Amino acid sequence: MNKPSKEKSGVASMTGYGRSTGETGFGRITVEVRSLNHRHLDVMVRTPRSLMHLDPELRNMTRKRVSRGKVEIFLILEDRPLEFVVDTDRALAVAKALESVAASIGDKVRLDHILAAGDIVQSNEREADEEINSVILKTAGQALDEMVKHRHGEGDVLAQDLVQRMDELTGISRGIEEIAPDAPERARQSIIKFLADLDLGERVEPQRLEVEVAMLAQRSDVTEEITRLRTHQDSFREAMSKGGVIGRRLDFLIQEIQREINTIGSKSGIPEISERVVDFKTGLEKVREQVQNIE
Repeated sequence: MNKPSKEKSGVASMTGYGRSTGETGFGRITVEVRSLNHRHLDVMVRTPRSLMHLDPELRNMTRKRVSRGKVEIFLILEDRPLEFVVDTDRALAVAKALESVAASIGDKVRLDHILAAGDIVQSNEREADEEINSVILKTAGQALDEMVKHRHGEGDVLAQDLVQRMDELTGISRGIEEIAPDAPERARQSIIKFLADLDLGERVEPQRLEVEVAMLAQRSDVTEEITRLRTHQDSFREAMSKGGVIGRRLDFLIQEIQREINTIGSKSGIPEISERVVDFKTGLEKVREQVQNIE
C-alpha cells in the first residue's frame, strides 16, 4: 500500500493559523488568518474602515491558496500617534501682513485669521497609497502562506491516522471475507431446521421446498458486497496517496463503504459476521469524523 509520507502527504486539513507583520506609512500592520472546517470556502475579512478597499484582493488571494474551509482574515493596524508641526515663520509672516489691514478697520488679528492662510500646521497623517497597499497585501500573503503551511502540517498527521484506521478496517473486512463463503450453507441449514420444527410432512413437495430453501439461502451470499467494499477501500487509499483536495471524494467513498457494510450485516445473519460488522462500523465512524477535517 502506498502510505503518505510523514513529512509530506499532500493532504491538507481545513484547520490552520497564520500571522505576519509589516511596517506601513500608517504604522505597524498585523495580519492574522485562521481557518476552520466548512463544507465550502467561506472567506471573512475584518479590517479597519480605512483599509476596506483591500477586501476584494484579500478574498482573491485566499481563493488562490485554499478551496475549502471557513477562513477569517484580521487586519490589525497599530496607528502611529499623530504629530503636528507648526510653521512658525509662516504664521508670523501672515500675522504681520494682516496687522496693517486689521488696524485700518479697527480690528485685531486673531489665530483663526492666521490659520485661514493655510499651510501653517502640518501632520504626519497619510492616505493609503499604492506603496502602503502593497506592504499590507504582501503581509497578508505571508500570513496566508503560513496558514496553508499549518493546514498541510495538520493534514500530514490526519493522513497518517486515516491510513492506520483504514488498515484496521481492512483487517476486519478480511475476517468477514474468510467467514462469508459459509454463510449460504449455514443459512440453508438454519432454514431446514426451522421447517423441520414446523413438521410440514407431505403438505409441501420436497423438490419445491428444496428450491425455495436454496433461493432463501442464496440471499445471504455477500460476495458482491465484499468485492465492492474492497474496491472502495482501495479507492480510499489511492486518494490518500495522491493527496490534494480530496475531502469530498473521501466523504463519498465512506458513504459507499457504509452502504456495503450495512448490506453485509443485514444479509449474512451469521453472528461472527455481525460482530465484525459492528466493529467495522465503529471504526468507520471514527474515519468519517477525521475526514470532515480534510480539505
